[in-house]
Amino acid sequence: RAPVAGEILRQPDLARTLGELADGGVDAYYRGTIGRRVADAIGDLGGKLSADDLADHRTEVTDPIAIPYRNYSILATGLPSHGVILLEALNIWQHANRSDPDVCSADAIHRQVEATKIAIIDRLGHTSDPALRQSPMRALLSEEHAARRAAEIDLGNAATEIATVPLQEGDTTYISVVDGDGMMVSLITSLSSAFGSGVVAGDTGIFMNNRAGRGFTLEDGYPNIYAPGKKTMHTLHSYLVAAADGTPLLIGGTPGGDGQPQWNLQTIAGLIDAGLDVQAATELPRWMSWPATDPISLPNPYELRIEDRAGDDVITELERRGHAVRRLGAWEAGGAVQVIARDPETGALTAGSDPRVEGLAVGL
Repeated sequence: RAPVAGEILRQPDLARTLGELADGGVDAYYRGTIGRRVADAIGDLGGKLSADDLADHRTEVTDPIAIPYRNYSILATGLPSHGVILLEALNIWQHANRSDPDVCSADAIHRQVEATKIAIIDRLGHTSDPALRQSPMRALLSEEHAARRAAEIDLGNAATEIATVPLQEGDTTYISVVDGDGMMVSLITSLSSAFGSGVVAGDTGIFMNNRAGRGFTLEDGYPNIYAPGKKTMHTLHSYLVAAADGTPLLIGGTPGGDGQPQWNLQTIAGLIDAGLDVQAATELPRWMSWPATDPISLPNPYELRIEDRAGDDVITELERRGHAVRRLGAWEAGGAVQVIARDPETGALTAGSDPRVEGLAVGL
């Protein structure tokens, strides 16, 4: 049953599991009794994850992917995350919009939406678990590819279908932290859907996520097809903006499934192109192009979901260009954008927290 207001929520199974992790470290999970209990619970439900699968897990430390953007460098989480969508869409957008600082005009939103659609299609057609399949990351994030894709955007009409091009090459939480020495940590974690799969693994108190079931496809011909030992493509990513000399300037991110790269793009455009402060950038009228990469929604036609704060004139013009607009309430587009910026001269920190959710910016 769901707890009632004022009731203390007690999770003794999870508390015991956390104690075992504190004592035994990660091996208590991947190669210990916790992992075996998790695997047994999944097996009892007909699942295919085994104790051997968990024991074979190795955490990978990888370099971020990056593009030059205006006079900055944008770094993001690499494959199999959606950092590639964020960076490709930003790259196309900067080629499609060379100088206009108004990032909330109908023209700017149209270009951003179309750039996002293209980046999503390229992700679906070309990327997968890099450990098992080579993805053409250098080509996808190249200036040449961005310029070619930007030239394909029809400024007067929204695309209803976008082709891939040949190349040679839910339940989510986001946290950002900067310490007194300027060390920046941008962290995102998720169960995928609300409460993940809805399954608690035996007596461990651990909710199992449903990222594989939601992310993989069973259709031949897609790079992200289900296979043993394979990591699914997923939406989780965060970003860092650095100066041209590599000095870290700000970090940010948001939960929100397929909205993540779209809202991160809008925030970065607000910060860099429009010169907004971190809080103002989180409060920009927000939009989302749907469907994106979630296999269950892909057969649907494109829909542009946009907060009505964008204004009647802007929304009417987007409809005139062929966008199937779905108007949302003033703060209902989704996301929970969090941003921290650091002044490279003084070290002063400023933070922005999305008013759409119960996020918080705190200095300690």
